[in-house]
Amino acid sequence: MKGMSHGAATAATQSTTAATAATQSTTAATAVPTETHNSPAVRVIAIVGGGFSGVCVAIQLLRQESGTPLRIVLFEPRAELGAGVAYATRDYPYPLNVAAGQMSLDASLPRDFLDFACAQGINASATDYLPRQLYGEYLRARFAESCAAAPPHRRAIHYRARVLQLRRAADGRWDLWLDDGSAQRADQVVLALGNAPPHAPAQLLPITSSIYSVEDPWSLGSCAHENTGSVLLLGSGLTMIDAALRLAAIRPRVRHIHVLSRHGLLPQVQAAQPHTALKPLLDELLAARDSVRRLTRLFRGLADGVIDAGGDWRELFATLRPRLPEVWQGLDERERARFLRHLRSWWEVHRHRVPAGPMAAVRSLERLGVLEVHAGRLESVRTLDDAVEVQWRPRGEQRARACLVDRVVNCTGPDARVTRHTDPLVQTLINAGWIRPDAHGLGIDVAIDGRVLARDGRPVDRLHYIGPWLRARDWEATAVPELRVHASRLARQLARESAVANP
Repeated sequence: MKGMSHGAATAATQSTTAATAATQSTTAATAVPTETHNSPAVRVIAIVGGGFSGVCVAIQLLRQESGTPLRIVLFEPRAELGAGVAYATRDYPYPLNVAAGQMSLDASLPRDFLDFACAQGINASATDYLPRQLYGEYLRARFAESCAAAPPHRRAIHYRARVLQLRRAADGRWDLWLDDGSAQRADQVVLALGNAPPHAPAQLLPITSSIYSVEDPWSLGSCAHENTGSVLLLGSGLTMIDAALRLAAIRPRVRHIHVLSRHGLLPQVQAAQPHTALKPLLDELLAARDSVRRLTRLFRGLADGVIDAGGDWRELFATLRPRLPEVWQGLDERERARFLRHLRSWWEVHRHRVPAGPMAAVRSLERLGVLEVHAGRLESVRTLDDAVEVQWRPRGEQRARACLVDRVVNCTGPDARVTRHTDPLVQTLINAGWIRPDAHGLGIDVAIDGRVLARDGRPVDRLHYIGPWLRARDWEATAVPELRVHASRLARQLARESAVANP
């Protein structure tokens, strides 16, 4: 990061405390007034979830040019909006995996996030990877500003409660039953639930909820006062990078870090400079979007051609990224299954890359013999004295190997299989048939206009979804550049529906 260490970034982030306090006072938990429900002139839009997606939709709704009176209610149990898992305040300045110049809430204002950072006294450029907690501050600040700038007939509040259940009211609206014992009625509901926690493999059950198991990879700072000599990080993606960085910062440093994943693949490094999009190549790739085999052959050939010409293979991803939903939707179920079975791991490490600095730190740990990456399957774990014996089978081998560790950290990433989601709201929605899991365990089925699809395949009126589960429909739907576009479209759709209801 140019001109700024992680420590300096943290200090600069703390300088925004006043702005954060103002945001929190604006979004204090307040019951929705009863006249909101009784007056047909005011449309209530409930947003379930106050992470990036939920806040972005709320901001876009506040900015809509419409005369329809709107009451936007963000149901989020956390005190801070915009934090979630990704942008919460942590004990370590984890960097974003996307450069600052691509992280603005509004694609038409590419410098917005960077300007916010500079206003906090941070000397950064568009190619820098800033701390995630700073991004959370940015979201709260922009939400507060949007609330203040909105006309009197459009208002947003933060209701600090967890939604446990949705029920359809007799008039077609929704009743939201909350964990504080109350119920709130809304004309439209947006599910912005964010990423689910990682799924614990069955092999970890013997140590689940024990001191040997770390289910939250970002809580490793609590190990600083413990005698932790050896750690197993299960998974080798972006979450593992974060966990390895945090472990390396603990003193005394962990002596050995084992990394285990099926393929042993680490994320590729982000490009040092922005890419030049190769627009003419799109037609050739899109023409083959009905076959994974043809797509793979063409993509590899084009990548080799770019490299031979002195370019960067990442240019292909930059070119194809906006059209990936079109490619994914052109594949039938069999071709999608083939891609997921054979190519998903390779796609993930090339598409979801890591900044050069964090990767250099991980490679340095490898050279020092502190970190060791294994490709294989976890077989079993068991406690042995004051440690955990881990049995794992190397990829392509028949015999299992064993190692002793003090902690096992689940770094497998968010679990997209909604049937395993522990949120009672998700389970009640599935059981009632209001949402349905997709065929490949990527999320839920969602119509093009953002409405969820019920068990029978029909769109559910007044019930929309935004977030990473859109991957089932679009494949590329987990990062800010995509989600901000979805949020803008959804806000316009909601505003149109509200205007039709109140002509």
